[in-house]
Amino acid sequence: MVFILLLFLSSLFSGRARISAPGQYDVISKDSYRENQRKVLTTTGKECRFPFRQGGRLHHHCVTVLSSRPWCSLTHNFDRDHQWGYCAPEKTQPNVPGHSSRQITDLCQLNPCQHGGVCMLIPHTHTFKCSCPEGFSGSLCEQKKCYETLHLRYYDIGESWGRIHLRNVEQCTCVAGEINCERVRYTICRTNPCLNGGTCRLITSSGKEVCNCRNGFSGPYCSFEPEKKCYYSRGTGYRGVVGTTMSGIRCLEWNSDLLHNELHVGTVAAPGLKGLGEHAFCRNPDGDKRPWCYTLNDDAISWEYCDIPPCVMAVSSSRRVNVFNALPSPTKPTPSKPAKKPVCGKRHKKRLSLARGRILGGNSALPGNHPWMAAIYIGQSDFCAGTLISSCWVLSAAHCFFRNPPKSQLRVVLGQQKFNVTSPYSRTFGVAEYIFPKQFSVFNPTIHDIVLIKLKKQDGQCVKKTPFIRPICLPDKNTTFPDHYCCAISGWGHMHEKAEGYTSLQEGGVRLIPHSSCRRPEVYGNHVTADMICAGLNGCVDACQGDSGGPLACARDDVSFLYGIISWGEGCGRSGKPGVYTKVVNYIDWINSVIKGKPKMS
Repeated sequence: MVFILLLFLSSLFSGRARISAPGQYDVISKDSYRENQRKVLTTTGKECRFPFRQGGRLHHHCVTVLSSRPWCSLTHNFDRDHQWGYCAPEKTQPNVPGHSSRQITDLCQLNPCQHGGVCMLIPHTHTFKCSCPEGFSGSLCEQKKCYETLHLRYYDIGESWGRIHLRNVEQCTCVAGEINCERVRYTICRTNPCLNGGTCRLITSSGKEVCNCRNGFSGPYCSFEPEKKCYYSRGTGYRGVVGTTMSGIRCLEWNSDLLHNELHVGTVAAPGLKGLGEHAFCRNPDGDKRPWCYTLNDDAISWEYCDIPPCVMAVSSSRRVNVFNALPSPTKPTPSKPAKKPVCGKRHKKRLSLARGRILGGNSALPGNHPWMAAIYIGQSDFCAGTLISSCWVLSAAHCFFRNPPKSQLRVVLGQQKFNVTSPYSRTFGVAEYIFPKQFSVFNPTIHDIVLIKLKKQDGQCVKKTPFIRPICLPDKNTTFPDHYCCAISGWGHMHEKAEGYTSLQEGGVRLIPHSSCRRPEVYGNHVTADMICAGLNGCVDACQGDSGGPLACARDDVSFLYGIISWGEGCGRSGKPGVYTKVVNYIDWINSVIKGKPKMS
């Protein structure tokens, strides 16, 4: 699902091979590729920049996110720069003489990418792109980068850097894959940025500072410890050079332009404190349980723990504690004062920013940001979302089940990031039963739109808590969040109102709307009852088809509570038509009576 930004909508809407013989191809030349590579232009004649980042994802072609009319970004980072244009119709795009779309389609079968690069066709552009190995660059991965052993990093063709080699201060440049260095004049640095006892010299001609590192340390600022093969405790002090995750994915550089929304500039301003900077090695800047890094997974920013062993194996305990049994009961203090270490409602945060930019059409959620999300697959084609509230129970929207589907056709997946794609972090459960409130009627499914789903146990238990799977907190029945309070919605639903298919997990912020405003005749009138909440106007985002049953999560003291369930609305993100949610606090007694088997309170 991509959420629709209402304010943005209001402004938004006012190389190729030559065939030499049947079944045979000439080898494509670098010059021919660059000459024939098709550019995509906007209606104003400006060039689209691919790939570009929007909503935390990378796009390699014109998109219809936020609009039914294809558009593209004019820079590589739309999330940051907000420069865009409508894509010109296909017939007005510049032609490449002598090349058919079939030839382009066949091109990747020949893989023109060199040195092990992977060829990927770019839809709607009649061209392709090469994903290059770490040590190569260029349109066809034809350019060999230079690897500087003192800095433990690659430099691209034409890049320059300083170093101290054999006690000589040198200025180096990468030329055709070879390092060319010459001795230069230098002076003493005014301040010493070199860490771990390193000494600094200032190149007179360029003003660049270079470091001479002590034994055991390396890197531009002597911050790397290449011999370190393990981490102590949580690894917050790990400064090794492992740059791959548990699944073998290569880490993104911490200063990558793609991490605009994930990293605050203050986080990387002092690389000596957090171990971050111009490198792609695993670190633990947020005090997680072990070193990790950001990755690019299916063109979405993600993260993963790294393939580094602990220096000392932790002593395991044979006792298992079911943390879900410690969920707060309705007789305990109100949610406004949660326990110091709550076992519910805590996100596994991996966005280190201190000040996030505004959400445009929603943002791709990182793994662990919404660990209570449940993906509910109904039969072969139907889908809804849900929210984990305890070890064996999920809350969703009743209208998703109004046809009374057989329990054997239901599948609940927890810890899922991409729609209908399992991962090492996800868990799949069958359904033991689903229960409607007595007031629910299939003839009016938006009234009392709430259902409890009981998961089938596996090996005598349901859900084990992980960083990617944990329950949200249920509010006390007297809990209220004020009008205009900012809450969060998340889901896999459609990218816009007329879209087809689903996407990776998306997130967005919505503001609660006064009940009286939502009941105005021009909004929804008396269709909105006291058991419903409205949210989503005033420049915020909205839910869409496929998000039904998902959470409206409101946080207090950094603990999230399930305040609403995505239920209904008119279209997606339409002006003056907010999303409508089932008001969970009105059903707390019923929820507890079902889960705990207690008689329903009056």
